[in-house]
Amino acid sequence: MALLVFLPAAFTGPKEGDPTPHRATAPEAEALWRAYQQRYQMDLAKFYEDPLTNLFEPVLDQAFISADGQTAVLWLALKDHTGRVLATEPGVVFARRQNDHWKIVFSTDKEWAQIKESLPEHFLPASFQSPPEDHVENTISTPLTGYYLPYIAGTAHRLEGSILHFHNYPPLGYPSCSEAECHYAYDFTDAGHFPLVASKAGTVISSRDSCSDGSPTCTNYIILRDAVGGTYQIYLHLAYNTIPNSLTAGTFVNRGKYLGDTDDTGYSTSEHVHFMVTNGFWYGGDGYPWGYSVDVRFADVSINAGIPRTCYEVKYLPTYDGATACNGDKGNPFSPQNDWFVSGNVGASPPTGRLTRPLAGALVGSIRNPLMDVTAETSDDVRVVRAVLQAFINGRWLELSPRVSNPSPAGVFDWDVNLCQAGIVNGPLEVALKIWDHEGNQVSLLSRRTIQVAGACSNKNYLPVIISN
Repeated sequence: MALLVFLPAAFTGPKEGDPTPHRATAPEAEALWRAYQQRYQMDLAKFYEDPLTNLFEPVLDQAFISADGQTAVLWLALKDHTGRVLATEPGVVFARRQNDHWKIVFSTDKEWAQIKESLPEHFLPASFQSPPEDHVENTISTPLTGYYLPYIAGTAHRLEGSILHFHNYPPLGYPSCSEAECHYAYDFTDAGHFPLVASKAGTVISSRDSCSDGSPTCTNYIILRDAVGGTYQIYLHLAYNTIPNSLTAGTFVNRGKYLGDTDDTGYSTSEHVHFMVTNGFWYGGDGYPWGYSVDVRFADVSINAGIPRTCYEVKYLPTYDGATACNGDKGNPFSPQNDWFVSGNVGASPPTGRLTRPLAGALVGSIRNPLMDVTAETSDDVRVVRAVLQAFINGRWLELSPRVSNPSPAGVFDWDVNLCQAGIVNGPLEVALKIWDHEGNQVSLLSRRTIQVAGACSNKNYLPVIISN
């Protein structure tokens, strides 16, 4: 488990004596939600021209109430017409108690600034706080290159949003962060946790993974300082206890090095990573890093000169940076097939392994027992999660089922292959090991050797096999 190892004076977490807000109870949340729905329905007509009016419905993600019970902060998630809640940063609206009911306050209301100033800083996400007075950043005038998507080559994850972060739509609580902060911020998601790797080589500045999964009040993160240029890669919402212990402050990591898994920690509506590069940063919110995003281009994103965009963004929202292309069908912008981006980020630490059975030259299989015992020893910087035996049949390498997972803690795999079901021709057979690690790195053709198959499948040659990929 990696812990926070560096906290400059700019940290703006709870101060001694600050009143502590609490998460709304179910009855409190219900009352706040009713008040919000009434205000939301009243204001819909004012924003009928905005595309978000018809694209998303609000969902109450979290509600927090001040210690004196007079002020509330509501986090609003977005639900599209398919019923899917976007995995991104929530919108924010305030509420002020008036006698026995709540009055909802949008960012366009004159009371907004007054309420915001009255709240303890740790009551708000970092994007709603001001940077420290001494924070200074240098201007970067040209796009930065050399970045790759922050997950392993050959794997794909869904872009949930980019410019949506700063689209101005007060009834839904947006923007969730300003354009200066989030113009080049990207949310990537999937059905559950997925492993993150370094987008570019750099040095660990600080990290935290002590927050429990799904915690709305504690954000896990890691920051890397780029090896060239001195900018900072910020990865937010990581899972509990997944950052490797070796990644302490000052540790250099190559591009493609495993950093931890995604989750929903902190200011987030569902599991995803919020990734951006900044020219400087400060600590805000519950103590996570924040800053002004700079223009970075992904070498493995083929559209928009390296800028990812979702199909609903390019169809309905204003165009930024000339980015008008998406991965998918703009005519059906919420198709589940849209917005999947395949990484080209080659892993820095691929797994290794070797077959320990069958031995080279071994005589395996018989009509009485077509099962062949296969064992392998593997190792990785995180862990090896899957293995399969490969065989060279009819001029190509194929997988002999099954693919097996859940090895022993020592990385040892032990399984059986039914040679008859695999369609093995009797006689010499070249075999090898293929393995996958936690990040998704694949290594094939390990421990290549020739064995002899004796009578295992004399009458059932050429049954189906899996093409190795």
